[in-house]
Amino acid sequence: MNCVSSWRPGRARPPPRENCMTHQAKIDWWMAAAIALAIIALLAGVDYWIAGPVLLVLLICAYPQSYKTTREGLLIRGGLWRRSIPYEAITFVAPISEVRVRIQYGLASELRIEPADQRVFLADIAKHTPHLIKRGYKLVLAFV
Repeated sequence: MNCVSSWRPGRARPPPRENCMTHQAKIDWWMAAAIALAIIALLAGVDYWIAGPVLLVLLICAYPQSYKTTREGLLIRGGLWRRSIPYEAITFVAPISEVRVRIQYGLASELRIEPADQRVFLADIAKHTPHLIKRGYKLVLAFV
């Protein structure tokens, strides 16, 4: 799988990188249930001006969700929302439950995400962050 990011017309394409991956987010069943309920409400004849905006907001904010390792950093995508975190800025990565992963970056910024396959995601991040050392299931900043 080739992975080229941040390419714009007029710029030379960087060489493809084979180890870039896209990780899907775990499906939140409560979110899927809320979307299904809004659709049922619309089909049942509830005022469209109530259920319609709720459905629109749920769809725009929730889906699609994915986490992509690119040449420059981790790209987190959730609906219309996108955030790119350079690998050099990541200071801590650790699972906090069976489904959630905590990522600290910068001086005090933190994200909690839910990749569908946590082990594969953590292994992929470990490949891209050589400045972190592995301590158990955690990747922490190495002070050398």
